[in-house]
Order: sequence, then structure tokens, then C-alpha cells
Amino acid sequence: MKLIEISPIKLHEEDFEDIEKIITKLFRDEIYIPLLKELGIKNKVLKNSREDLIEAITSGRIAYVDGKFTGQFNSQVSGEIRRLGGVWDRRQGCFKVPRSKVPVEVKNAIAISQSRFEGVLKKISQRLVDMVPENIADKLDLSKKFDTALFRTKRRIDATLKGISVAPDLTDKQSAKIAEDYTNNMQKYIKDWTEKEIKTLRKEVQKQTLAGTRYEELSKTIQDRYGVSQSKAKFLARQETNLFLTKFKENRYQDAGVKEYIWTCSAGSAQHPVRPTHKRLNGKIFFWNSPPITDDNGSRNNPGEDYNCRCFARPIVRFNK
Repeated sequence: MKLIEISPIKLHEEDFEDIEKIITKLFRDEIYIPLLKELGIKNKVLKNSREDLIEAITSGRIAYVDGKFTGQFNSQVSGEIRRLGGVWDRRQGCFKVPRSKVPVEVKNAIAISQSRFEGVLKKISQRLVDMVPENIADKLDLSKKFDTALFRTKRRIDATLKGISVAPDLTDKQSAKIAEDYTNNMQKYIKDWTEKEIKTLRKEVQKQTLAGTRYEELSKTIQDRYGVSQSKAKFLARQETNLFLTKFKENRYQDAGVKEYIWTCSAGSAQHPVRPTHKRLNGKIFFWNSPPITDDNGSRNNPGEDYNCRCFARPIVRFNK
């Protein structure tokens, strides 16, 4: 019996990047940009340091609460606060000024800022209430990008099978069905995650409202949550695309009569070490239709099917000598 090993097909960055960008853009355009727009303040031409201080207060760059100025200070604003008798507290990162020393026009600016910020908080809260996870998820259209990744994968597989076996043609209808299933599955994940993220943002807004948070802090919170969404988009793009293309490869090889493979572990790292249960499988031969146990719970998977698995299969065929 002669054993021939077929070159393995590894997924490339290009298979994930376009899909990751689309998901990230969806999160940005549908959740975070509408919230940040509510915090937008236009710059004004200023005449003196007192007006600079008032503008900083009304724009939300700095806040005055319980005798303390907090926020982002430039030299003009810092100088004016010191002229009011403000003392810098390095430990707390704020200027302390008794309310009795705050001029009337500055007090008015503080009152206006508080009133305006309360209005902004109400608008942001309402926007979050009005966001419907299903509607956001329905706007996700990955079919074209995934179909491109599917075509690239098919072309790579067919090239490795040349001279060994021939896989049946993949019809346009079959390709469209796989892409549709992929998109529907991804939309479900997007809906579930969006629902959780909106709840998280609503809790953050409520918490910061009670804490007397100002523009800068709330803006930072929203932008930080956007960073979380970018990480989620990257994970979903890689995890789900890898899973669907891995399943496609399995079916493609089996249709071509390639029934077995050698389990191969990718090089691990400190951040992504190879799982012991997977390391034990490295170099062993398995059938596609009879996957090995890949975790301590007894789950059975082929390479790439387990959660965030980076292992891959080296297909093999056997010929009688």
C-alpha cells in the first residue's frame, strides 16, 4: 500500500480581513458613531482666557463638581483657574477652587454645561433604546466576500488534487447556498453580541450619569467599547470563516475520494499555546467522517473545527502498489 500526502490547504489572512472590515464597519456605523455624534462640539474663536475657560466648561472638556475642576486642561485654562485661586491636586488630578471664588459667568457656564450634558445623556440613552439588534444584524451582507474566499479555497484544493483525484464541480447554486448559510449564521452571532453590547452601554451611561461623568469620560467609554467591538469582529471573522471553510474542505476532499488526513498542530505561542489534547493528536492519521476526541468533554472534531483551533489537516490517499 502506497501512501501519498497531499499539500495541506491553510487559510490565508485575505480570507478573513475583508470580512473583519465589514463587521467592524457595521458596529462602528450602527452603534458607536450615532452615540459619539451626540457628543460633538464645534470649536469657537476665543478672545481671552476667561472665555477659554467658559468654552472648555460648556463644551464638556472640563467639569466643575464639588469644588473641583477636572478634565483636559490647556495652558490658558489652567492659568485662568489659578487666577481664580485654584490649587492643583496632583494626587486627584484636579484643580480645587471653592465655589465662592467662582465668578458668576463661570457659574452660569457650569449650569449650562450640566443642563446640556443631561440632555445629551437622554439622547444617547434613547438612541440605545431605539437600537434593534435584529435590524443591525440584517444589514450585514457577507455573501460576496465569503463567496470570494470560498472560490479561492476551492481553487487551492483542486490544484493539490491535480493528477491524484478530481472533485466534482461546485455549482453556482451550491456555492450560493454555502454563502447564504454562512451569512445567516454570522448574523445570528452579530445579533446576540449586539444585544449584549447595547445592554452594556446602557449600564455604562446610567452609571456615569449617577457619577456625574462629563463629555470626555463618556466619549472615552464609548470609544473604549468600540475597541472591544473591533476585537469581537476580528474573532468572529476568523472563527466562523475558518469553521465554514474547514467544513467545505472536508466535504471537498471526501467528494474526491480523499478519506483520511494527518492531524498537524500549528506552532503555538505564549498567547495561543497548543492545547495538550490537540498536541497528543499531532502526526496521527484519522478519517474525516470519524474525528478524534479533542477536549476533556469528549467532543469530536477535525482540525480547525474546535473553538479557536489553529490546527490543520494534511490529506492523504492510499494506492495499491
